Amino acid sequence: MKTKSFSLICALILAFSGAVFAQDDDSDEWISGGSESRSKPAASSSYDGGDDSEFANDADYAQAYARYKNEATSKAEINRQRTEGFSRAIMLGVRAQGGTNTFFGSNSDGWSLGWQAGGGLLVKMPLGIKDLFIVPELTFNFRQYRYEQKTDYGTNEASIDIMMFEIPIIVRYVLEDYNFYLGLGLNIGLKLTGSSEFDMGLDIGNDKHYENTIATSGVEVGGALDLGYMFSRYVHFNIRVVQCFTSLLNQTLVAQKEFMDSTFLTFYTTAGISIFF
Repeated sequence: MKTKSFSLICALILAFSGAVFAQDDDSDEWISGGSESRSKPAASSSYDGGDDSEFANDADYAQAYARYKNEATSKAEINRQRTEGFSRAIMLGVRAQGGTNTFFGSNSDGWSLGWQAGGGLLVKMPLGIKDLFIVPELTFNFRQYRYEQKTDYGTNEASIDIMMFEIPIIVRYVLEDYNFYLGLGLNIGLKLTGSSEFDMGLDIGNDKHYENTIATSGVEVGGALDLGYMFSRYVHFNIRVVQCFTSLLNQTLVAQKEFMDSTFLTFYTTAGISIFF
């Protein structure tokens, strides 16, 4: 009897202790998670800043998202400003022009208004001072000068045709509030080709015709004045006045006696349209 009672008591103790150990294992897994749950990260979705997101009420996520958006916006704005600043700083354009010309200087009487036309490239660059720019150009310009003079024997007529490669270098001050600009600079002309004609008309007949007896020089230097209006950032209109300081007449090669003691200082005015890119 005592042996049976002792065996029954031992069996009850073993059964009770097994139940306790089983409960302890379940409690540990409930507290810290099982091995499977510990190794698998919680499912998450991206935060788009909206109120419907599961992270909308999470302050940490909201702050992180705000910082991300601010940094992304700042970078985009910086890139935009850099691009805009470069385009504002240096602009490439084309210019077409047309106008009239004549000569001033000693023994230049009789030279009336001629015409000219041309076009080329220009670059607008800042000088580091607000509203002040330098605008160099490369322009091909055709000019025709006209001459007519009454004499005791009849009427003399002449013309000079010349193709010039001109390099105006203009410093421009911009009045942005009024869309106007004023420019002042140097104009350098290099002759590409040139020809001349001289007709001596006699009242008694027997007119005479001479070609290439009015020789022209290869280099011309003068001052330039610009007055312009900006229709937009990309389209400008301007009037340019140029007065040359050096004579277009080549004294050593001129063969027409009427001009041997003359000085031909070119004066011309052109109207031009510039288009920038």
